[in-house]
Order: sequence, then structure tokens, then C-alpha cells
Amino acid sequence: MRKTQVTAQQVAERAGVSLTTVSFVMNNKTGASISEATRLKVLDAAEELGYFPHITARSLARGRTSNIGLLLFRPHQRIFIDPFMPNLITGFSEIANQEGYRLLVQNIDDSDIITPVKTMLRGGEVAGLVVAGFDVENGDMLLPLIKDGYPVVPIDPMNNPAISYVSIDHPSGVKDVIYHLIRLNHTKIGCITYGPFNRVKQRLQAYRQALESSGIAYDEGLIREGQYDPETGYLAALSLLRERPDMTAIFGMNDMMALGALSAIHESGLRVPQDIAVVGYDDMRFSPYLYPRLTTVRAPEVELGRQAAIMVLDQIRGTLIAPKYVSLKSELIIRDTCGAS
Repeated sequence: MRKTQVTAQQVAERAGVSLTTVSFVMNNKTGASISEATRLKVLDAAEELGYFPHITARSLARGRTSNIGLLLFRPHQRIFIDPFMPNLITGFSEIANQEGYRLLVQNIDDSDIITPVKTMLRGGEVAGLVVAGFDVENGDMLLPLIKDGYPVVPIDPMNNPAISYVSIDHPSGVKDVIYHLIRLNHTKIGCITYGPFNRVKQRLQAYRQALESSGIAYDEGLIREGQYDPETGYLAALSLLRERPDMTAIFGMNDMMALGALSAIHESGLRVPQDIAVVGYDDMRFSPYLYPRLTTVRAPEVELGRQAAIMVLDQIRGTLIAPKYVSLKSELIIRDTCGAS
């Protein structure tokens, strides 16, 4: 438990600087001639004394900190071509604006997330952070921040029960669409990922589990790697069509890959869904307007943004005491490309 009696004067004494210097550093005041070494000395002293969270709380009460950060950890190029991020920001901003907060978006490519995050939070630049781009392997990097009581919410599932999070249950969505194909008697189902295998492990594992739980052997020869651009889905589908004539369906791990696959199938003189079925994932805006209309899985990305904003605001206000886990459900959208209505 932090010592609520800690004052700025105590921080100044610990850091060996003036009270004015502490004030300038803590309020992120621009124009002050304070070296980086001195600034870090003040921040370190404040952290040792447990002063920063209270500074943030008081600045919030005075209306000085009205920003919530959205931190993109090692962002993939998909954020520039995939509607996921605009959808997330739409939902996030809706709640933040209602509560009088503004949204700041920050990219971090460095493996050291703790230092920049602490700087943002300790300096009062943001009142709390929502973090995108984590997975269960690197989620524990957030633990020092969580233990120190900083308002931080990842939008991916974490394997540590101490970390609150919001997420979409993508594995269930993948299983739903693969089970749907299996019910239509497809057993040779190609899969085109939207990125390197290490980035899509959850969806790839769900694809495999759906097959094996239905008594269908997982076949690595039916897997191809795509890279978000529909052209890569097109090339991957051409490879599958050439090398696996026994294939009767293709699962595009997102709708961009399915779009490329549709083009490759038509170019090859085959019909969808009569000769080969195609399904996607995410239900992008163009999906209902393709011909044939794309069967896919709708992921509630706008609602994900809303729930992330609600959770980080609850942490900022101190109303979220115990860890909380929100997992939103996806929805199978059956259209024409799978041969069922």
C-alpha cells in the first residue's frame, strides 16, 4: 500500500532538486530548462516514494489530465489497411468523449514497453492506457505496471489472472465457421493466414482443433501464408488450387484473404460455391457486396473499443478493485460463398 502522506517536497529532497523542478517534471511543463538526467532522477524518486499515482489522481481532479492513451505495441502494417483499428477507435472514442476524455494514439516498436509507459503515466500525459498488440507470451511485461496500480488495460487475452483485459473470442469464431464447412461435408479445407504463423497462432490452433475434434486430420499441406494484402491471398489460393486439387473449401483467416481467394478461383475457371466454397473472418464492410456474397464471421470490434474505454475509466476512478476479464462473442454470418443460406 502506498503512503498517502508523500509530498512533492519529499520527492524533491529524495532527488536532490528544488520543489519547482519537481513541479515542472510532474506536470510535464514545456519550456523548462531541465535535463533528461534530472527529469529521470525526479521520476525515479517519485516512484520510489509512491508519489506518482496520487499526482495523477490530483491532476485528474483538477481537470489537467483528460487524455487516455491507446498504445500500439510493435504495430503490424495491418493497422494501415485493416478496419480493425478504426473500428476500435470508434467505440473507444464514443465512451471517452461521453466522459470528457480525449484519445491519444502512440506506437511503440521497442521491446521495452515499461519505460515509455511509465513516462506517459507518471508525467501526467495520460490518465490511463489501453494497450494493443500483446499476446499471452509477452503479457507478463505489464505486471510491473499492474502491481504499481497504473490504469492499464490490454485488449488481448492474458494468461495471468492478475491482469484485467478485454478481448474478442476469436478462437470460437474460427471454430464456428470451420464447423459450418464440415457440416456441409467439406473435409479438405484450405487455410490462408493473414500474417506469419507466429502472429496467428490462436486462429490457426482453433482451425486445427475444429478439424481434429471432427475426426479430420490436420494437413499442413493445406496451409498457406498471406500478408493482409488481398494479392497475397490471391497468390496463396493459386498455390492451393494448383497443388491441392482435392481441396473443396478455403478459409481466409480474414476477409482480405478470402477476397484474394475469390479472384484466384474465378481466374482458374472454377465456380463459387459450386466447385469450391470460400469463407472469411471479420465481416469487413465490403463482404456483403461481393459476388457471391461472402460467408464470414463478424467480430464486434466497435464494442471492443467501448469495453476497453469503460474498463480503463473504471481503473482511473478506482472503482475496479479486482481483476476483470471481458471476452466478446463473434457471430457466424452465412451468405452465399459456402453454398448454404
